[in-house]
Amino acid sequence: MNIGLLISEIEDKEVKKIIIGANQAAKDKGVSLVVIPGKYLISDAGDINAGFEYQYSALFDYAVTSDFDALVIDIERIGSKTTILKKEAFLKKFEGIPVLTLTETDGYKSVNPVNTVKNQFEQLGYEAVSDAVFYAKNQVLPPLEPAQDFTFVNGSEADALRAVLGVSDIFLHKKYADDKLSEAFSQMAANAGISTCGILLYEKNARNTIKYPWTRPEEISVKSAIIDGNNISFKDEGMTLSTNKVISTFAKNPGRSYILGDIYAGEYQLGIMVSELTEGILIDYCFDNIMALVTGACRLSSLEKELQKTTEELYEVQEELARDDSVLDHIGENDYLTGGLNRRGFFSRAYDLLKEKFVPGKSALVAYIHMESLKNINSLYGHEEGDRAVKRVAQILEEVFSDGVYGRIRGDEFAVIVVADEEGKAESLREEMSEQNAKLLSERSRYLNHLQYSICEFSHEENLSLREMLKETDENLQRIKGNL
Repeated sequence: MNIGLLISEIEDKEVKKIIIGANQAAKDKGVSLVVIPGKYLISDAGDINAGFEYQYSALFDYAVTSDFDALVIDIERIGSKTTILKKEAFLKKFEGIPVLTLTETDGYKSVNPVNTVKNQFEQLGYEAVSDAVFYAKNQVLPPLEPAQDFTFVNGSEADALRAVLGVSDIFLHKKYADDKLSEAFSQMAANAGISTCGILLYEKNARNTIKYPWTRPEEISVKSAIIDGNNISFKDEGMTLSTNKVISTFAKNPGRSYILGDIYAGEYQLGIMVSELTEGILIDYCFDNIMALVTGACRLSSLEKELQKTTEELYEVQEELARDDSVLDHIGENDYLTGGLNRRGFFSRAYDLLKEKFVPGKSALVAYIHMESLKNINSLYGHEEGDRAVKRVAQILEEVFSDGVYGRIRGDEFAVIVVADEEGKAESLREEMSEQNAKLLSERSRYLNHLQYSICEFSHEENLSLREMLKETDENLQRIKGNL
């Protein structure tokens, strides 16, 4: 049987005593106790001063699951910073699960009131778990438990400090192999004698704000886990677990107590930590410090992976741009590969040429040249070979159109413009291109470097634009290629 204890925070001295009593009851009754310190519900009016404290309340959503047989909710402390209506709305989340409130609350069963003076809050915690076990089985409260002697011994503060420093030394100085953060955590927990713990992270960070509360993801990835002393090993992808089954997966051992910790950064939920509740955890600020270190290490690990992914993507983009400077043509006028003009340079020079020389009595010849084999060359023989093929075509265009302007306007496409004195030059250029194409095909090589081209001739007209000439030439090339 699993009993959930929903509290504000373990740094509250009274709450610590309640946990001590609840822990002893779990042992005596042979049930699993899961402590969920979700801190305080925040009202909308108080969000300016709340910072991100409200993020801890996301832990309470893990109590909305069939994994629990009964819940004990310290609604008085949890809701001490909000309105009655919000407290009522919070309690309604757990409909369908037997719920006992730690103090009297309208509309809900509360645990038996404790009248003892000695160990009052420890006794209240003991009574709460005892009542929850009985209530889950019988739907009624049992008689009041007799006063108990509590034997819980806090761990040594010096030992706790050494543990925190040890964790910080390993995490903050990255004394573990790349991508082995979770394994390092498991090893530290095992060395500290913790028989059950785990780090679980969402595949995507879940945004959670006061205005737009999160919806708990359906699945969470288990990055590391020790369950009942067994260190579970995972491959790089880890293990995906339903968030409805987190409690039943880790809280398996009757008579043991466990605690959840929230891993978040700013507005985003990153995941949770599950741990066996040991004596050291209740030492002042020990648990909070451990959680802060785990959160920082997980965040750092996540950012490093994102950085590596972004770096790889940048290299891919750089590689792509190196093969097709259609984006880089806005920077400078020269094509880095051929030494000729790029798209920007071609259009700039072409406009200048037309403005200066395309006058009545002159004709303009516009050509598009497409390297139809370039993609296959790159795919089969690599981009270096493709670069050599591009340079070879640029040499041909330099020879054929030496008195004009040419440029590589896309990775596998060139454009040319020539202003000629006589009509009929287009045909001579076509013949020369045909000869050069045949020569290119006859060259000894592992591949065919074949060109498809269109050369159109335009007489001077007052309103004829470069855009119109290029469009007609491109459409003619598409017809040649069979695309129109």
